[in-house]
Amino acid sequence: MLPKISKYTFVLALFFCQFLFSQTNYFGKDFPKDKILVVAHRGDWRNYPENSIKAVNSAIKMGVDIVEIDIQKTKDGQLIIMHDPKLDRTTNGTGKISDVTLAYIKTLILRNGASMPTREKVPTLEEMLSFIKGKRVMLNLDKAWNYLDEVLAIVNKTGTGEQIILKGNKKASELKKETGNKLNNIIYMPMVWPEDYSIYKRDEVINPETYINDFSTLFNPVAYEVIIKDDTPKADQLLNLIKNKKALIWINALWPELCAGHDDDLAEENPDAHWGWMIRKGANIIQTDRPENLIRYLKSIGKKYDGQ
Repeated sequence: MLPKISKYTFVLALFFCQFLFSQTNYFGKDFPKDKILVVAHRGDWRNYPENSIKAVNSAIKMGVDIVEIDIQKTKDGQLIIMHDPKLDRTTNGTGKISDVTLAYIKTLILRNGASMPTREKVPTLEEMLSFIKGKRVMLNLDKAWNYLDEVLAIVNKTGTGEQIILKGNKKASELKKETGNKLNNIIYMPMVWPEDYSIYKRDEVINPETYINDFSTLFNPVAYEVIIKDDTPKADQLLNLIKNKKALIWINALWPELCAGHDDDLAEENPDAHWGWMIRKGANIIQTDRPENLIRYLKSIGKKYDGQ
């Protein structure tokens, strides 16, 4: 028997969690597959410091459905929201996060996208989850795979499980062995590439079709994050396989090698040729560094998900 998550459905969680479904029932039947969910990469980082509470809040006000944030761990074992393993780029501090305490990090201020100092502080994971609780948004916790047990403990403590998406690239059997039933109440999204590939230069080669079939058996995922370096027949085959599994397709528009060259910068000039390409390929979820522009485009073509 496939594990079912005892949780509010993925999309209705965006609207204060109205009804209880399993992942399979909701996404197989109820999600309007002609609509698109928008993911803001590190929040609204063009107007506020990336991965800050203000950046997340601005993205929520903008109307995004999901915000992607990153997790790092301090010397004293505290989980904070930051992309880089070092403090230098995004704060007025220096050095590795793993070499300093949370108390030190709380003395720092965040820099904005132009490297100018702001008044914003580095949030902890617990602070961020407490902030978004009950709001119309979900969080994709990137790099959570490095600290899974600690992340899940904070998710449980804050009562935000219905608003969380985890992801990773481990094989289904490996993930199941490591996690048991820990992911039954959390949305987990596998990452997959169209070609046979090795993860982190391991000797073992991963076949994407086998990878997806195994995940379908052991986890029945809500969605897959698909990395499309080139627009090839193998990419189309992979996307069709995911559609046949009744799962959603997440495509990243952040930079060219993630989306066969159809990235945000090009989409700004010609959205239909690039964001539209993703939609025509079957994307249900698009992660972007230009969420406001993507939302505007989706509304103009009647594709923005509005909860109906």
